Amino acid sequence: MARTRSAEAHEKVLEAAIQTIAERGIEGASMDAIAQLSGVSKATVYKHWTGKEALCLEAIEKLQGELPEFDTGKPREDITNLLRHLVESRKTETWGKIWPRLIGYAAGHPDFAHALQTRSTAPRRAQLARLLKEAGARGELRPDIDVDFAMDLLLGPILHCRVRGAEVDANAPERIVDVFWKAWSS
Repeated sequence: MARTRSAEAHEKVLEAAIQTIAERGIEGASMDAIAQLSGVSKATVYKHWTGKEALCLEAIEKLQGELPEFDTGKPREDITNLLRHLVESRKTETWGKIWPRLIGYAAGHPDFAHALQTRSTAPRRAQLARLLKEAGARGELRPDIDVDFAMDLLLGPILHCRVRGAEVDANAPERIVDVFWKAWSS
């Protein structure tokens, strides 16, 4: 099935937004610059998005891709695979350029930070919380586990590598889960 002109324009604008954010950050991105780079009229851009932040949020979602559902009934394996997915899905050079700019912008724009958290971070944390609760219910982890703290412990090493611009070791998900499981086993 062929895409409509509107759908093609939409995709061009998203690609231009990703490129612009990677080069200039969100502060340096403008609807004019994105429209010009995409070859799509500014009127068409505003037809699809109310403003720069809405466009940038959708572009970031596109870059992140879909989050698979990890639900094999083996929480430890599913948590490891979720962490592996997070490591592997953020390896692109573009993502490496966008990530620090995204965090910096979110720090100074609370409404944007909340929207980013709702659209991007919350689904990943919800899935991880479900897996941790399942592991607790199955007796694999202590039943009184503080799920929010546990998520911070599991995600922290990966986020720390990203913030300092280091590549996350391919074995990190297994190593993180092994250490975590030893500390929190029932």
